[in-house]
Amino acid sequence: MKYKSSLGLISALFLSACTIQVPPYSADISNVSKLKEESNTPVSVGKIESEKKLNKISLRGSPLVSSVGNSYGEYIESALIQELKLAKLWSGVATKQVSGKVIEQDIDVTGFSEGSAFIKVKFTVSDGDITLFDKVISAEHTFDSSFLGAIAIPNGQRSYVELVQKLLTNLYADEEFIASIK
Repeated sequence: MKYKSSLGLISALFLSACTIQVPPYSADISNVSKLKEESNTPVSVGKIESEKKLNKISLRGSPLVSSVGNSYGEYIESALIQELKLAKLWSGVATKQVSGKVIEQDIDVTGFSEGSAFIKVKFTVSDGDITLFDKVISAEHTFDSSFLGAIAIPNGQRSYVELVQKLLTNLYADEEFIASIK
């Protein structure tokens, strides 16, 4: 028994020192359905910028990094493309383009029973030189956490996918955004 508890402590310490990646994005089917219902005009996805300081999320000392490219902006680009493709609305050559910039984001796993995450992204939709939409969209997410890093850190890691799903849900729920991509 003493051996098992020591092993658990060692694995918790090991987990807190390793760089971990956000899991691959998994499209939200309700997001895809919403896009299909609202538009039939193809759009492209431009760059979602993310400053270097915003690409560093720490989960109890463990750096959490994007699994796509070198930034969380690229992760959000990829998520947006994935959902637009599933809705049959993505085109690499469409003149209407969604782009943006990550303004704020963080994941907090310091709580003993609940963790939280938030994100704010300024999205822009343009058609050539004309800006059709320019607004900050945000999302928040809470999830189970624990005093134990071996539970809190993986839960925080997985929470980023759900946070981005909620961000895109909030984007698609914005009537001005929907009007801009029609």
